[in-house]
Amino acid sequence: MRNLKKSAQVRKGFTLVELLVVIAIIAILAAVVVLIINPMELTRRGRDAARLTDLANIQQAINVAAQEATASSAAILCDSTTAPCEGTSNAGTRVADGTGWVKVNMSSQKSVSVPTLPVDPTNSAAYHYKYCSNGDAWEIDTVLESEQQKSKMANDGGNENAVDTTGRYEVGSDLTLIAASGGSCAY
Repeated sequence: MRNLKKSAQVRKGFTLVELLVVIAIIAILAAVVVLIINPMELTRRGRDAARLTDLANIQQAINVAAQEATASSAAILCDSTTAPCEGTSNAGTRVADGTGWVKVNMSSQKSVSVPTLPVDPTNSAAYHYKYCSNGDAWEIDTVLESEQQKSKMANDGGNENAVDTTGRYEVGSDLTLIAASGGSCAY
């Protein structure tokens, strides 16, 4: 009678093979999810969104400063220096009084408040903001890094329109000031 009880007992738990199969399935699903979501591309898109917002805000502030000013355009667009003037976010300060990397005094505006100048999310040699003015017009450039936003570099109306890292996203009143050759400033 005792032997019958032992043979009738049901084995509980998983075998090593079953555990390995489940772990392999979970690993495959995790790899597929990472490939579909692509967290690096999402990070690049987030940085590009910040860049586009920063440039739109600066563009609005410069336009308001030009409308509110009573001085000449050269005195507004190159406030703390003589034209042509330029600055980069990775080398200049964030001061918004015309001595920062943007040479327009935005701290004295009544309509738009710019307490400090923004900088590129990575603010490196490859990814930064570049300001240039010839006294009559101005331009700010940056490089977009996400695959989703790279087409904006080709469709912004500027002269640096390659859809890779040699192109740039350009805003301003004259989109030919910053150029690889022939412009007032070099990126």
